[in-house]
Amino acid sequence: MKPRRVKTPAARSALYPFSALPGAVFCLNMFRSHRHITFLLRYVFLPLAIFCRASALEAQTRVDVAFEGLSRLNDRDLERELRSAGVLRPDSVASLAATRIIEARALQQGLYFASVIRSEYIWSTDSSDVTIRIAVDEGPALVVCELLFSGGTAVSGAELAEACDSKENALFSEAVFAADMERILDLYEQRGYPFASLHLAAFDVTERDDLACAHIRVTIEEGELFVISEITVEGNALTKTQVILRETRLETGSIFDPEKLSDARRSLERLRFFSSVADPQLYVRDGRGGVLLRVAEGSTNLFDGVIGYQPPRRDGEEGYLTGLVNVSFRNIFGTGRRMDARWERTTQSISELEIRYLEPWLLGLPLNIQAGLFQRQQDSSYVRRSVDASVTLLAGRDVQLTARGIRTDVIPSEFSTIMGLTSSTTWSGGAQLLIDTRDDVYNPRSGIQLRNSWNGGTKTRTITATSERTTHFVQRIELDAAAYRELLPRVVAAVSLHGRELRGGALDLSDLYRLGGAASLRGYREEQFTGTRLGWINAEMRYSLGRRSFAFSFYDIGYMFQSADPEQGREETSLSRGGYGLGLRLETGLGIMSVSYALGYGDALGDGKIHFGLINEF
Repeated sequence: MKPRRVKTPAARSALYPFSALPGAVFCLNMFRSHRHITFLLRYVFLPLAIFCRASALEAQTRVDVAFEGLSRLNDRDLERELRSAGVLRPDSVASLAATRIIEARALQQGLYFASVIRSEYIWSTDSSDVTIRIAVDEGPALVVCELLFSGGTAVSGAELAEACDSKENALFSEAVFAADMERILDLYEQRGYPFASLHLAAFDVTERDDLACAHIRVTIEEGELFVISEITVEGNALTKTQVILRETRLETGSIFDPEKLSDARRSLERLRFFSSVADPQLYVRDGRGGVLLRVAEGSTNLFDGVIGYQPPRRDGEEGYLTGLVNVSFRNIFGTGRRMDARWERTTQSISELEIRYLEPWLLGLPLNIQAGLFQRQQDSSYVRRSVDASVTLLAGRDVQLTARGIRTDVIPSEFSTIMGLTSSTTWSGGAQLLIDTRDDVYNPRSGIQLRNSWNGGTKTRTITATSERTTHFVQRIELDAAAYRELLPRVVAAVSLHGRELRGGALDLSDLYRLGGAASLRGYREEQFTGTRLGWINAEMRYSLGRRSFAFSFYDIGYMFQSADPEQGREETSLSRGGYGLGLRLETGLGIMSVSYALGYGDALGDGKIHFGLINEF
């Protein structure tokens, strides 16, 4: 119904500033031969005057709204929505827009027969206020009286009913019904019918009391049970096909399972052999079902190095070289074997050397064997050398269990002045549990990562002066946990918790844990703090810039405790520190580069630390 507008003398007097409109039309007729003046008057000044008149009328008028006939719809919610849409105005265009909004809201709540039957304006005596009275006929509510499925046998009727939220005598909702159908298709996928389809055979509406009854019939076309008869791999120029197949754990003759296909892709991405892994695709050829795995080979061999020279700071000193050399062969001959070597020299007297080798899937079983050598020269005080070997059981796609043995030798320098530091050999063994459900290794948006390990063994010390030997039991407990969640598109919250504890007798400086730097507590020097018990939390808010790149802000907080040991000249100390800042992680030709600017406790803005890192996990 067209809105009825009531005009009062006061309302008409409000048009006085625009009483010159007839004069404008008169001038338009006089200067009809002057096309430019005619154009300006007709298409510029006249519409502008009309717009200004409407704006002035709206500005001076307070608008209220009153609803009639509502029982299921909420009048406050409707008013709030109409005001936010800007359609509570005394004109026919706004009235039509308000009608559409009200009927759309009614449709969302299952009132499919609701309509606005009347909309009128009631002005106050001085025309300063107007009330828009809207009468709504909600009509009968549309409820689900019957929902029947036919044509399918793989999923029982009870399971179909359980999967649907469109229950009998519940209000019908198109969005809920669509979600029910998607859920049913997922059920058929899980049973091995990826090509199942649903068809709406009938949607009949009948009257029952004051309700409208929906009788819905859905026909199911299951298609054929999909059996994986063959697996095709494309794009692997270097990596052997059998290596890819064993990592996916897909088997020919098995029934299609969407979760296994999703896990297969994630397993291939975790190998870090490929620059990209496409979603597995299903195909049918000669009546046989198959899965297509398409990959793109990435850069699996890495060599990078940074060499620096530190000039002498005073007369009589000599300059020295610093740097980092990192060599990695992550897919030797396309077999998945891996070898890494790293040398790093941070100062003239501190250097590290590490070599590691991985043999995957021993004898075709889900067992990885790994061995490594690590050596650290600490100042002119001592050399710490460790040799380790481990066996890892790939218990599942996300779970790994590792058993390992380690021998560690500490060789003091003859010029060492560290109190209590003696030659020692430690034999230890331990176990580790790793759970990793991250959706991506380098830039996760969801999932968790958990690593829990324990090592224990005997440490034999040899006192040089007396050749006396003592034996002590030493154990280490380590915990790392991280969680990732996407809060908004491209915005991810990442929180990680880390703990370290060292127990035992005769613990010297070489045994202690170290905290500080790019890999732990940012805003402080590398390995600035030492202790027997450490804990730190890293909290980051990330903004994704690409598949493996993101910018982030962070806050780190760390705790350090050092037990007392008079024999080693070590007093009991504890402290906590925090750091915060900004950072950037980018994918480059050398790998994933990370740089951050961090401020620590008591630092001014110009005292921040810049941390660089190359992400090349083994």
